[in-house]
Amino acid sequence: MGGGKFSHKAYEQLRSSKGYSNKSREEIFTARTIDAEMDPSTIKVRESRDSEEHPESLSIIVGLDVTGSMGFIPELIVKEALPDLIGTLMDAGIQHPQVLFMGLGDYVYDSAPLQVGQFESSAELLDRWLTRVYLEGGGGGNNQEGYNLAHLFAARHTAIDCWEKRNQKGFLFTIGDEPVFENIPDEIIKRYTIADEAQSISTKAIIKEAQEKYEVFHMHLEHNEWSKDDHRKGNWKELLGDHFIEVQDYKKLAKIIAETVIKNHQPSFGSSSIDVENML
Repeated sequence: MGGGKFSHKAYEQLRSSKGYSNKSREEIFTARTIDAEMDPSTIKVRESRDSEEHPESLSIIVGLDVTGSMGFIPELIVKEALPDLIGTLMDAGIQHPQVLFMGLGDYVYDSAPLQVGQFESSAELLDRWLTRVYLEGGGGGNNQEGYNLAHLFAARHTAIDCWEKRNQKGFLFTIGDEPVFENIPDEIIKRYTIADEAQSISTKAIIKEAQEKYEVFHMHLEHNEWSKDDHRKGNWKELLGDHFIEVQDYKKLAKIIAETVIKNHQPSFGSSSIDVENML
């Protein structure tokens, strides 16, 4: 996957043709159950590959919390923030980003705690997969979410040329406002991936596994008073160090993701350099 190129003009035409500025969240995200093509239990691998059109692809996974308190973020990205993400990367010299959107929830309470799109580059295809996400609006009162399912899928069910061909790590961002479960039980792995056999794994261990080919970040949104409390941040700092990022202004989220990629991306030998100082 990953065909087509992003352009501001194409995004504006798409946004206008779909009337996003006049539509509610419910009118844009119409799914009332998980989309069959996004069901991780049927997906062996998601690929981010080079092509003639994209000779140096860079793989980026954006895992979105779609529980009750966080549905405004997918809406923000669809309505206005895609250029802040893709456009900023391209303006900085990263010409071939391929982005995969995930929906993340609570694997104790939710019916669809992991939803997986495709790695894409064009405004049309990015919009296609993002708007297919089921905003379940669930979660529970356990002060934890299954963000670690993103690490599990990225580590074991993605194949990315930036790593396999150029030894450049991709990027994995989870976005939310709660701590993460301490582990993934074996029955959850078997239920929400294609694996027939599995062993329980700690969140620390699955993050380490994902870090073999991805730079792993978590963005904690301080979008209201309770999300600013330390107990809502759990042990993310311990797990990720300075890759745990606290975001005070959620409207800048997509821009911050792009700037984080720009700052941490290591161009391959012979690639044009990235002017980080002028972009940040």
